[in-house]
Amino acid sequence: MAKSEPAAASDRVAAAADELYGADPAEFTDRRKALADAAKAAGDAAAARRIAALRKPTRAAWVVNQLARADPGAPGQLASLAAALRAAEQAKDGRRLRELSASRGQLVDALTAQALAAAGVPDPPSGLREEVTETLTSVLADPQVAAEFAAGTLTRAAQWSGFGLASFAAATPTETAEAADGPPDRQPPAGRRLRAVPSPEANAPAGPRRGTGGRAPLSEEEQARRARAEQERLAAEAAKRAAQRQQAIDDAERTVASTAAAAAEAGAAEDQLEAEVRDLEQRLTQARADLAGARVRARHLEAAERRARQALGRLPRPE
Repeated sequence: MAKSEPAAASDRVAAAADELYGADPAEFTDRRKALADAAKAAGDAAAARRIAALRKPTRAAWVVNQLARADPGAPGQLASLAAALRAAEQAKDGRRLRELSASRGQLVDALTAQALAAAGVPDPPSGLREEVTETLTSVLADPQVAAEFAAGTLTRAAQWSGFGLASFAAATPTETAEAADGPPDRQPPAGRRLRAVPSPEANAPAGPRRGTGGRAPLSEEEQARRARAEQERLAAEAAKRAAQRQQAIDDAERTVASTAAAAAEAGAAEDQLEAEVRDLEQRLTQARADLAGARVRARHLEAAERRARQALGRLPRPE
């Protein structure tokens, strides 16, 4: 079965986005114009508009996009870690949070180096490295950033502000334990970025934590189950947002198509009226020419009549 026009347009836009966000940013603008012109020349005006609207990525966003393209498993690694962090947070498992916090730093640092290598920037400026690190950290806490990272279509670096899951996981072990067990006024302020530092509690014997009711840490099987559930939730959210965006695009395309049809009808009516006007103008021109000819003939006939009367007057009258 042939694809519908919206589906074909979506395929064309997806292919253009894949090419543009994988190419060097220096070539983005010229190549975007070429792809939009090609879509327009193919009669796909809707795809041409959507391609022209694709935003050029910043250097840091482009570097992170190259990681998603070079290592398709990288988004899944961060999604699994985010799910495990969320599960440990919900369980108020301080020991597990400390372990995952250390893993987070190691994973983000490793992925940062991998992203820079994939982008061919082995010795980046400190600002670029920091933006790449911040963006990968934001993937843990922001589903929208995670979805764009997985698609390899980030357009700008994301700045982690320290709220939500990532803020809890990035706290020091001492502050994490206090946030889990202590009173609310002892919790670290929102928005403050904290670094993980060693704590004497990290080497303390395992056992029930104060304030947890003697609850045992989650088993690896349960953590894996929760990680899978979190991945599925993030994927569902991303799919829902994608469906909503596609619905909005489809609605806009239908509106454009309807408007284009109305414009075509108006254009046809205009062409018809112009043809009628031209016909009337031609007829008017011919009528004026006929009128001028009739006037000339009338004057000639009037002159002939005068001459005939004069000749008649010169003739002798019979007596």
